[in-house]
Amino acid sequence: MASVVSTSELLSLPALGVDAQFISFQNLTLESSNFLCVRETNAQGAVEIVIVDLMNPSILDRRPMSAESVLMNPESKVMALRARGQLQLFDYGTRAKLKGASMSEQIDFWKWISPSTVGIVTPSSVYHWRKDDQSEPVKVFDRHASLKAGQNPMSIITYRADLYEEWLCLVGIAPSGGSVVGQMQLYSTKKKISQAIEGQAATFATMNMSGHETTLFAFANRNAQGGKLHIIEVGQERKDDTAPKFEKKQVPVNFPADAPADFPVSMQVSSKYGILYLVTKMGYVHVFDIETATNIAVQKVSSDPVFISTPHKESGGLVGVDRQGRVLLTSINEAAVVPYVQNTLGNPELAIRIAAKNGFPGAEQFFVQKFNSLFEGGHYKEAAMIAGESPAGFLRTQETMQRFKDLPSEEGKPAALLVYFQTLLENGKLNKIESVELGELLLSYQRVELLEKWIKEDKLECSEELGDVIKSQNSQLATAVFVKAEAHMRVIQGLLEAGQTEKVPLYAERVGLNISQTELVSMATSVNPTAALQLMQDMGNMGNAPTDHKAMVEMLLNKGMVQEATTYCVNKMTDSDENGEIQTKLLESNLQSAPQVADAILTRKAWTKFDNNKVAKMAERAGLYNHALASYSDIADVKRVLQNASSMDANFVTEYFGTMNPDDAVACLQDLVRGGQRANLPLAVQIGSKYHHELGTNKILTIFASLKNQEALFMYLNGIIESSDDPDIHFKYIEVGCKLQQFQEVERITRESEHYEPERVKNFLKDMKLRDPRPLINVCDKYNYVGELIKFMVKNNQLRFVEGYVQKVNPARCPVVVGSLLDLDQDEEFIKGVVMSVKNTVNIEELVKEVEERKKLRILLPFFESRMQDGDKEPDVHTGMAKVYVDCNVNPEHFLETDELYDHLQVGAFCEKRDPHLAFMAYMKGQCDEQLLDVTTKNHLFKEQAQYLVAREDLDLWAQVLDEENEHRKLLVEQVISSALPETKEPEKVSSTVKAFIAANMPSVLMELLETLVLQTVGSVFSQNRNLQNLLLLTSIKADKSRVMDYVRRLDNFDGVDVAQIAIAEELYEEAFAIYAKIEKYDLAVDVLLDNMKDFDRGKEFAAKVDRPEVWSRLGAALVENDLIIEGVNAIMKAKDPGAYMTVISKAKDGATNEDYKVIVKYLKFARGKAREGGSAIDSEIVYGLCVNGQLSEMEEFISSSNQAELEEVGDRVFEKGLFDASKILFSSINNHARLACVLVKLGDYQAAVDASKKANKISTWKFVCFECVEAKEFRLAQTCGLQLIVEASELQEVIDYYERRGYFTQLIDLLDAGLVLERAIPNMFTNLGVLLTKYREERMMDFCKMWWQRANVPRLLRACDDAKLYAEKVYLHTVYKEYDQAAATMIEHAPSSWSPSSFIEVMTKATNVDVMVKGVRFYIEEHPQLLNDLLQLLGGKMEEVRTIAMLKTINAETFGPLGILPLCKEYLLKLQEKNTVEVNEALNNIYIREGDLDSLRRSAKTHKNFNIPALAHRLETHELLNYRRLAVELYKEAKKYERAIELAKEDSLYKDAIDCVAASKDAELTEQLAQFFLENGLRECYSAVLYTCFEFFRPDVAIEMAWSHQVMDFTMPFVIQTVKEISNRVIFLEEIVKEQKEKAEEDKKAVDDEVNDDTSVLLYGVPSNMGQTGQLMFGGSGGPAQLTLPAPPSQ
Repeated sequence: MASVVSTSELLSLPALGVDAQFISFQNLTLESSNFLCVRETNAQGAVEIVIVDLMNPSILDRRPMSAESVLMNPESKVMALRARGQLQLFDYGTRAKLKGASMSEQIDFWKWISPSTVGIVTPSSVYHWRKDDQSEPVKVFDRHASLKAGQNPMSIITYRADLYEEWLCLVGIAPSGGSVVGQMQLYSTKKKISQAIEGQAATFATMNMSGHETTLFAFANRNAQGGKLHIIEVGQERKDDTAPKFEKKQVPVNFPADAPADFPVSMQVSSKYGILYLVTKMGYVHVFDIETATNIAVQKVSSDPVFISTPHKESGGLVGVDRQGRVLLTSINEAAVVPYVQNTLGNPELAIRIAAKNGFPGAEQFFVQKFNSLFEGGHYKEAAMIAGESPAGFLRTQETMQRFKDLPSEEGKPAALLVYFQTLLENGKLNKIESVELGELLLSYQRVELLEKWIKEDKLECSEELGDVIKSQNSQLATAVFVKAEAHMRVIQGLLEAGQTEKVPLYAERVGLNISQTELVSMATSVNPTAALQLMQDMGNMGNAPTDHKAMVEMLLNKGMVQEATTYCVNKMTDSDENGEIQTKLLESNLQSAPQVADAILTRKAWTKFDNNKVAKMAERAGLYNHALASYSDIADVKRVLQNASSMDANFVTEYFGTMNPDDAVACLQDLVRGGQRANLPLAVQIGSKYHHELGTNKILTIFASLKNQEALFMYLNGIIESSDDPDIHFKYIEVGCKLQQFQEVERITRESEHYEPERVKNFLKDMKLRDPRPLINVCDKYNYVGELIKFMVKNNQLRFVEGYVQKVNPARCPVVVGSLLDLDQDEEFIKGVVMSVKNTVNIEELVKEVEERKKLRILLPFFESRMQDGDKEPDVHTGMAKVYVDCNVNPEHFLETDELYDHLQVGAFCEKRDPHLAFMAYMKGQCDEQLLDVTTKNHLFKEQAQYLVAREDLDLWAQVLDEENEHRKLLVEQVISSALPETKEPEKVSSTVKAFIAANMPSVLMELLETLVLQTVGSVFSQNRNLQNLLLLTSIKADKSRVMDYVRRLDNFDGVDVAQIAIAEELYEEAFAIYAKIEKYDLAVDVLLDNMKDFDRGKEFAAKVDRPEVWSRLGAALVENDLIIEGVNAIMKAKDPGAYMTVISKAKDGATNEDYKVIVKYLKFARGKAREGGSAIDSEIVYGLCVNGQLSEMEEFISSSNQAELEEVGDRVFEKGLFDASKILFSSINNHARLACVLVKLGDYQAAVDASKKANKISTWKFVCFECVEAKEFRLAQTCGLQLIVEASELQEVIDYYERRGYFTQLIDLLDAGLVLERAIPNMFTNLGVLLTKYREERMMDFCKMWWQRANVPRLLRACDDAKLYAEKVYLHTVYKEYDQAAATMIEHAPSSWSPSSFIEVMTKATNVDVMVKGVRFYIEEHPQLLNDLLQLLGGKMEEVRTIAMLKTINAETFGPLGILPLCKEYLLKLQEKNTVEVNEALNNIYIREGDLDSLRRSAKTHKNFNIPALAHRLETHELLNYRRLAVELYKEAKKYERAIELAKEDSLYKDAIDCVAASKDAELTEQLAQFFLENGLRECYSAVLYTCFEFFRPDVAIEMAWSHQVMDFTMPFVIQTVKEISNRVIFLEEIVKEQKEKAEEDKKAVDDEVNDDTSVLLYGVPSNMGQTGQLMFGGSGGPAQLTLPAPPSQ
């Protein structure tokens, strides 16, 4: 009997790359059967969250996150993240943060208790955090005392809530006396009360009891008395008083004998089946019926603990994860439940109830008997109930309804069929056939509203048949039924009929309907043409394949829908080559019927792939010359169309010329100009102007010049002048403009153009002597011919133009004009007047330059005086005024001293040659240093130079004049010392001068200067100047060290500390000592003796002399630093300085002797009570000193008292010194078991060392002790330590290497074997043990692989097995690792040691590599041919058919013929033929021919047509059997080789086949040839059959001719009669159309005549004419529009 519980492995987390060490309750969360999350920490310490999609395990998402825990929402892709008290909800799908919160309390456990709520458990309370709002976590209740931390703290393992979150249950477990106890807290949110319950697992369930929703609470517990399951009802207050109550259930839970320590860990409910799953620690699943609490089955689903589980809704089971990382699906075997309960458990009542509730098979016979008994007894309602409860509704059939239907109706009672339906509806919904039957019944009673009500309540099963029943009375309701029934085509049909076309694409997209757009439109045209139009507008919203535009257009045109076809193509069809034919056809249709539509399409250039020549001709006939011109390519056609240029769009024609060949464009332009149409001239000008570069400016110029019309030429030049840079064109434009007196335009072009030759134009304009001088002025002003212009104007007595040019045109040219007038000796008064007329705009600098060059500055005196009087502040005005005053000698000194605005450089340079003193004044005023130095040096004005330098206080300037390269330096210094400094009373200027001499490195001069100022000027402001005294000392230190001591004694107002430091830097230690002593800085003085002079004896004498603490302290520190520790410490003690302890300690650590430590300890004990800080360092060094001196008892006494010593640090120092007894005491006192273990190892006490390591529990300690024990061959103790190391990935390899290098292989294997059972065992342990077994214990390898492969690194084990030639083990590992291709290849290569039939077949079935499959097939052919067919059947379609067939053909071909062993594999080929591939079809056809199986050959050829049909027909047409040749005829007909088929049929007299061929071909010529053949051979009946069969395309004239020629009119007459009837009908139809068109034309003509007769203006002016009149051509430039009138053509 099949098992009740089935378990399958969904996936393996280690196989997906999840680190096995993190597959634990603390790191893995499973909130639903959708997603699983694992928190990993990589080797670098970074945290990663692995998200596994259980619906698609290939999707593995790794995300670096610092989260401590991650929970995925049970229903949506919302993640709950937790990190250091911070909570966050994150949308995994949209990558958006939803909300966040923070918790001040530690979080012990959290879980999604519903899709909208996260339950958070802290050490003291429980909180709820809602997903759907922005609220913070809300406290719900406090944890019960039994679940709080205490002597035996509880670990929270789950938190559950009922459907309405009114009842909550918190579950925790804890170890106790070798077993696990559990405590639960049941809390009511309405009553606000809790109840403590013993138990390890609990859950809530919802059950329907007689229509009332009932909430159940189930929990399980195992204690010393055994295990029990309790199921009770909670929340009774939600039910009515009349509602049934659930009776409390309490049943034992029987745990297997091989699991004495087993206990419940989780509980899940299947709402699908009403079953409860109880999961235990040892991997057992107990299945209970919730309603009765009956134990249905117990089964072990995993050999490892299943530490987490969740319900699986689809299967009604549960998903769990075990310690090995296997994700397991456990569910009920539906087919086995009822037989098991009925037969094994002996509980038929439960079996029937389960079968009825869940539809499980196995109880059908009981229901049939019960139904028949009730039905025959007249209990129809009860019988209907039995039918409704029957498993899977097997009794709810058409036969059952018919039995109720056949019952006679009783008066006053409802029909039995209605009773049947009513009973079923009370307990559920009707099935498909019941719904249809009820629908027909209700519609017959006109009860549509009742039917609609039950459909909305989902009481009826919607189907296409039900919709058809309803459609006749309510199409809207029928559409709703079709939607529910997923009858998508019927829904679309209903939407189209209702005109709701906008919903069609949306519905098709929503349901994923694959329907072509052409089919949809075709359907719409037949159902609702209006809807078809709308669908075409909306086309593209459906996600189907691209539309077949040609088929769509053909369909619409055949229905006469030209406008609709055009609209569709414009909106939907792409402009591609394949659509060219459609474009041409539509454009032709529209040019004939709706030219405006074609015009719009062509104007938008929406289509470009049509036949240009066809469209152009049609467009020209329709008067659309623009499009005709655009589509023609022949130049003759283009010229013909251009004859209508006046009726065409000028811009379009212009653009078209831009696309033409230049020679053709010139020819067309010439025709356009010379065509005699005056209206074409503006267009020709526009074209020539735009394309003169492309067509040739000179060619177009020649065309317009040939008109002998200067105005036309001017128009053309005006059009190109702005874009041309040809100087000749610009000159020609100016020339023609002058001749036509277009002065405005000539003036504009001379002013704006940059491209004419100025010399040529200037000379031309001078020769022309125009009345308007502006063009000449423009040229001369623009190209700097002002001198010539002035000369020309003066020569022609045009002085007024000169004055006007300066005043009105360009005042900036006034300086040049004045220069030119002065050169021409014009009257100075006139010149002054010109200057004064532009006095405020003239460029003064240029004006002064021009006049200054001609020595006429005096004429500007009135001009500058006028500007000065106006208060002008412009520097150029004041500069010019200065020059004029100097030039005229009008009191220049006063102006130079008082004026602040003139340019000092210009004026100084102007004055240098006239008066150097004036130049010095100008330069000094403007601080023009370089120029001032130059002029004073050249003129030996050194006194003035010295005074300027002292007053200037510029060190850079001083550096320049005091440079050694200055040959005049001595003269300057003399003037500084003798006159400049003595006259100075300002200290700052003296200081600046001193700094300059210092920077110039002139110490002797500087000292002389400073002695004079400081020592020889007693009572002066400089004698007691601190800075000068400092400077004197510093200068002497640098320049004359012998004088320093004298200056120190004589001076008393200097900075002693600073000067002393500089003296020390210059190694003047005695001077520095004297300075410090003079200013009573004794500590600094003794530092000089000790640090600089290294004279410790003198330092001792000085210390004794001054007897100051700071001096003794400095002396002691120096002695200690120089290794005189005892003397130094004594000196420090004289100073009573406790602050020097760090110096003493530091020096002691560098290498103090035992004698030194005696003094050091004494001093440190003194300092210990005095120093405010450093207690730790002092106490540590005291302890160390006592250890060094061997005073261990005193040391123990010291550390036992109050102290601040760093005993660990001291212990390390003592350990390094080898004082192990002392270090043992120290490490023991601070409980540093890690270091104590190392000490004990050194002392040889290995057992004690291991005990200390256990207390320390540090990796480094375990490693040290382990390796030391190995060296001492204490392998038992070494294993104890090694077990702590091998569970650490970073230490495992080092341990293995350590053992292996020393040859301890057995001990290493024992160590790893012992570690496999550890809870923290890591995959590398298993992997390395496997590798070691391949090297040293090969016989154990297979058992190891079978037991531990899931926890090892399989690829590494594979390499190890390959190296050790363990091929059987290698095949096993490949197989379990799902590397089936490699497993098969290994079996093939190493068959003797690794192949077995069952394993090979299993591996080949799962292999994916085609090459491996081919090798397997060849392997079987060579080694096991008797099993070949089985292998091919298993491989099925996984192998490439072509390759397989080719291989089978070549094998043993020399023996079996060209098909090889292929006929032996016919069964395999028949299975492959379902795919309808060429190679398989042809292979089977060849086999059938060889075997003579005509029926199979015909069936294969008709049903599987994917092969070379003509080739097979050719092969069969020479077959010796007639039926094979007849099959050849059929094949030729199928391949549309009608001629050959007919010939072959005629050869074998297969006349019916021949007639069928011509009928299929629809070829009139072939048909007539066959008819002729029949007549020639006297086969008149066959001839008549041809006429009948091919009536539609047999030409009547040919038929009558044949009848007359062969005297067979009787056989032809039926055909003739039918033909005459068809022709008559067509003629009548055409006559009606012509008549309608004629009547319409007459009506249109009458309407036009009526309109003319109604217009009275015709009597006065006649009918308006379309003749044009001569007009004016306009042109213009940027200078303004100009207008020319072309002369009218001469009268005829």
